[in-house]
Amino acid sequence: MSLIFLSHIHEERELAIIIQEAIEEEFSGFVTVFVSSDGKTIPAGSNFLKRIEKGLVDCVAAIYLISPKSVKRNWINFELGAVWIRNHVNELNAGPEIPVIPICHSGIQPSALPMPLTNLNSIVATDASHLKSVFESIQTAVGGKGKLKTDFEILSKKILEFERGYTIDDSIRKLFQSLNMPIDKRKDLINHCKNSQYGKVNVVLGHVSMDTIAFIRQLEKEDLKGVIILETNNIPRLLFTQTEGAVNGMDANFFIDRDLVVKYEELILSL
Repeated sequence: MSLIFLSHIHEERELAIIIQEAIEEEFSGFVTVFVSSDGKTIPAGSNFLKRIEKGLVDCVAAIYLISPKSVKRNWINFELGAVWIRNHVNELNAGPEIPVIPICHSGIQPSALPMPLTNLNSIVATDASHLKSVFESIQTAVGGKGKLKTDFEILSKKILEFERGYTIDDSIRKLFQSLNMPIDKRKDLINHCKNSQYGKVNVVLGHVSMDTIAFIRQLEKEDLKGVIILETNNIPRLLFTQTEGAVNGMDANFFIDRDLVVKYEELILSL
């Protein structure tokens, strides 16, 4: 049975398992995917590092999950380097090339990858045609033939759902940090959301600086699209404060998903 090594950081375990299951279902009986955090690949009590080393030595292809978080981790680079060297040795000895496939997700694009990742043929995780090319590379590496049965549109949607859940916690944190909302007001908001019968609740902000409004607008259009709706009175005015002096801004409020506030209660209160 051929081994595919799937490199990931622990925080992205859910995505690793989504891809692991899709590959193993596609190549049922011919391929196993090494995922260090799945609870099966490395049983309890095993030598973790030795298992990783063996996976890197035995694999016929390697997939690397690359996000804004993982790209900064040394472990990813270590696992990439191991297969990189294997390919160099294989080339010197006329051996087979091991496909090395970075899969970009959660806000990073192939064009933004650092060296040496940028030299590899990276793909975008939510692009169905890109995912198909990954499976085709695996098929070639294991000597398989025939039409692939995986529905790559469905797989890409599963990955998109993961991305939304994975990145939204950082966005919620950034939103409430930018507001500098007192703890009492945050508690009142959470209690209001718990008792509300509406899907979205209104958060009255009062006078907000133009920089903060611009930042929330960006979140509204990108990371929190469909989650928050910002409203302003469109009348800029100066407000004098003891701590910041004159602050140019507008009166504003925003609507936010009630269930999301309740879900991230602990995060919101910890800021």
